[in-house]
Amino acid sequence: MLTLTSSRSSSVFRWFVLSIFALLAAVSLVAWSADAARAAQVPPRPDSGAVLDQADILSDTDEQRINERIGRGNEQNEFIRAAVLTVNGVDGDFEDFTRQTAREWGVGEAGRNNGVLIVADMDERELRIEVADGAREVLSDATAEDIMEDQLEPGFRDEEYAQAFMATLDSVYDQSNPEAAAQAAADRERTGNIVMWVLLGIAGLVVAVVAGSIVWWSKDQKKVREQADREIERYQCEHPDEEISDEVRKRYYKYRSNHRKPPKDGKKPPKAKDQDGVERDVQYASTFQSWLPLYVMYPAIYSGTNHSISSSGSSGSAGTSFGGGGGFSGGGASGSF
Repeated sequence: MLTLTSSRSSSVFRWFVLSIFALLAAVSLVAWSADAARAAQVPPRPDSGAVLDQADILSDTDEQRINERIGRGNEQNEFIRAAVLTVNGVDGDFEDFTRQTAREWGVGEAGRNNGVLIVADMDERELRIEVADGAREVLSDATAEDIMEDQLEPGFRDEEYAQAFMATLDSVYDQSNPEAAAQAAADRERTGNIVMWVLLGIAGLVVAVVAGSIVWWSKDQKKVREQADREIERYQCEHPDEEISDEVRKRYYKYRSNHRKPPKDGKKPPKAKDQDGVERDVQYASTFQSWLPLYVMYPAIYSGTNHSISSSGSSGSAGTSFGGGGGFSGGGASGSF
């Protein structure tokens, strides 16, 4: 009788252990399946550009225009790196989907977390402007909501999808205010203890130095523009039939700002790739009259970029929206149409 009881106890124990292992295996399988499902629903990052139109609502020309707008914005505004996505339905919560996509795509720059992902779900008629934590310091949630209500939603209701994205991107880049970053940092400092107050004082000193630098930079840029305007005015006097557009004028301002002095004697000119991908020497233009024909022939080279940074022709990472960014904790705005 004792042996029988012992045998039954042993069987029960083995059954209990096996049940525990089976339960753990099931839980692991469910967790793995959930992770796999989440990973499966995130679309692949665009091979080129920063637009993925899975819903097929944009023409090739529309995509090119939007990509060019993002490229210009990334070049002119270091605080924002934007991307665009359209889908026909998602699995699960739409906001979770946009946040996960932004993370896996790496929208924004690593360490700066300055990404913004604009998403449209055509099936559920949902819209989202997903803003990373770093970008929120220059593009607040309130501002994102205003852009959603004023630009993105009305355009989608009118089925003007490309125009809606363009207007939204214009507002995202134009309304991103770097002063808000300093203010946000100052606000965080004020909520701390005495150590944080000391850090705030240091931050104030840094802000003062930065502000002084900005004032100096503004005056310097004003001198550059005044010099460029005089050169353009002389050119127009000599060529009264030619009209200089605002875009050309802006490009020359930037070129003159980055190319103030001719290269030293004996120094090889830098190289850069033109719009056709051909690598060429970047010649120095001393006046607007000598710069204009170069810009007309090779706008990608003579549009103002300081090519002397690199002799390999690389234009750096300013034009890309995917730099391993993160910090997407829920900032931005949601809408519908």
